[in-house]
Amino acid sequence: MENGLYECIRAFFSFYGDCTILEAELRAILDGIILAQRLGLSVLWVESDSTLAIHCITKGGGPWHIQATLRHIRYLLALDRDTITHIFREGNQVADLLASEGWDRRYYYEYNSQDLPRRHRSLVQIDRFGLPTVRGL
Repeated sequence: MENGLYECIRAFFSFYGDCTILEAELRAILDGIILAQRLGLSVLWVESDSTLAIHCITKGGGPWHIQATLRHIRYLLALDRDTITHIFREGNQVADLLASEGWDRRYYYEYNSQDLPRRHRSLVQIDRFGLPTVRGL
């Protein structure tokens, strides 16, 4: 989670168990919105590399088993005030790293900006300065 200056203010990972990628993406978005509101952030800009998740939130639809999560997201987001946009996977590397960490560790954890691991901090800096990155194979 970054402020408007691309400075990390908080980061989290969570284990969502046996679910689809879409479910995990939506639950992570929901957890991020809840965390932002808990921190007192009033205007949100949500970025996701899942065009399907964005479409389900903004346009509706999707399988029945994600509808409760979608309703909760829509309830918390004010789409006339908050923004939700697509970001290419290359620009979402911190989120991918955190998702992998959640899968590996299998619990929920929040980092303050000061305890963010070095690898995470370096990816935040790359984002901050708009530098191109290449994913490893």
